[in-house]
Amino acid sequence: MIRSKAAVTDSVETENRGEETQQKSTDTTSLSPNSHRDTTSTATQVRRDHANNLIKSRSPLRMRSQTGTAAPNMKGNRAYLGQLILTCTPLLAADLIALLAAVLACDLVGLTWLNPEDSTSLAMVWLPTVILSMVLINAVLSLYPGVRLGTVDEIKRLTISLSIVGLIIASRLRPDSPLYLSRVLFLICAYGLILFLAPFLRSRTRRWMARTSWWGFPTMVCGDNATVFGVYQWLSDNRRLGLRPVGVVTDPDTLEIGNDTPWQVTSWKNANHVAAKENAYWSVLVEEAEAVHDVTSTIENYLGNIPHVLVVSELTGIPDHWDRHQMDESLTGFLVEQHLLLPVQQLIKRGMDLVISTLACLVLVPLFAILAVLIKLTSPGPIFYGHERIGKGNTRFKAWKFRTMVSGADKMIEEYLSAHPELREEWDRDHKLKDDPRVTGLGHFMRKWSIDELPQIWNVFCGEMSVVGPRPIVEAEIVKYHEHFNTFCSVLPGITGMWQVCGRNDTTYEERVMLDVYYIHHWSPWLDLYLLAKTVKTVLFTKGAY
Repeated sequence: MIRSKAAVTDSVETENRGEETQQKSTDTTSLSPNSHRDTTSTATQVRRDHANNLIKSRSPLRMRSQTGTAAPNMKGNRAYLGQLILTCTPLLAADLIALLAAVLACDLVGLTWLNPEDSTSLAMVWLPTVILSMVLINAVLSLYPGVRLGTVDEIKRLTISLSIVGLIIASRLRPDSPLYLSRVLFLICAYGLILFLAPFLRSRTRRWMARTSWWGFPTMVCGDNATVFGVYQWLSDNRRLGLRPVGVVTDPDTLEIGNDTPWQVTSWKNANHVAAKENAYWSVLVEEAEAVHDVTSTIENYLGNIPHVLVVSELTGIPDHWDRHQMDESLTGFLVEQHLLLPVQQLIKRGMDLVISTLACLVLVPLFAILAVLIKLTSPGPIFYGHERIGKGNTRFKAWKFRTMVSGADKMIEEYLSAHPELREEWDRDHKLKDDPRVTGLGHFMRKWSIDELPQIWNVFCGEMSVVGPRPIVEAEIVKYHEHFNTFCSVLPGITGMWQVCGRNDTTYEERVMLDVYYIHHWSPWLDLYLLAKTVKTVLFTKGAY
């Protein structure tokens, strides 16, 4: 996964190999929707034999050229929600059965929780609360959908969840109640039973579901070395982890894979499109320990539309299906995520944007009216200024601002730079000047306190921007993002964000790009709230503003 301009030469060389190579590539590129099914033991054995042979060859790494932006997966959100429900439901059912079985067992042996003399003491009063608490805590601990969890890790998380629920129930018991001791004994026994039943039923459920063709998230296994086929087979043999391998992304020519391969193979340049077609929301990226690569660039260039990419290497441990002594454990690695590719997270962020933008519009109406009058009184021209910016999906929209410059400022800049060539470097680097003569007196004030960008609340309300996100860029700035441009286009730009609270104009452009990439890969509602709070502090101290 070496990133180099030399890769372009290699790519062109591959494209010119003639019709025979093109036909071979065509035959090995498409993925069958049913490619993950191990229909017979013979097919499984064939794949294992091929993997062993390829692993022994240890073919060298392949240089790859850059690809364009992947087409957005418009129907992927519905598919993801459907798969999420299918994967979570069996595990949720196992937990509920364990809970109800533990309660019923305690009741059958004569332990008492309910007060028989109180007609209002019903199981329907307290049991739904217990169930809801357990389900919510399990969800927070990622027990739903429980992807990649090994037996030991799953038992640990279940113990934490059930202990929290037990402590909550115990804290509500009254020592002066005549049923106190009976309920304490009931709670201890039920806790012990469910602590045994929940892991056992989950383990059996995972094994039963692993035999089906619909349970688990479609997963692409990617890598430039023959080890990728061993990982694919390991995932096929360990479907209990909730990952369902649907194909391999590699270079078929480099590994000399023929048409008789038992795997469905696609090339790197088609990885984005195949991931969208297969609704693959997980990918396992196999990295070689002896090579130093930019993993982020690989993910952004070829796997940018996959929300969860797990990077495994010799350092984290590469699973081998032929390792007979390997425990039934989880799949470990370095997880790179883009949460805003997921429908639930998109809904949460959009909800936050609508609430904040609606409240801001109502509160800021008087300020907008005052600024409109002042702009008209201090300089001729319109009140608002709309500038074309790049939005989500590489679309174009007009970002609105209060006009801070004199009329015709766009035409004046070239004349000014021609008269002051020493400022050309600053303009090319930042696309703005620290001492811009086009800015009016009122404009300087609005820029210092970041008031000029408040009309972008309307862009947020219309769904063109977000309250928090990467700073919107213009066409000329695309080249500065290099391979990160695809990642930038995967989310809505924001009024404020990492760059605005980390120095703004005092940072370099490279730092700004890295801040945007960090935000996209680490988004959460809590990060947005934190950045909003930091924005207030940054504006009050006018840090990096001009």
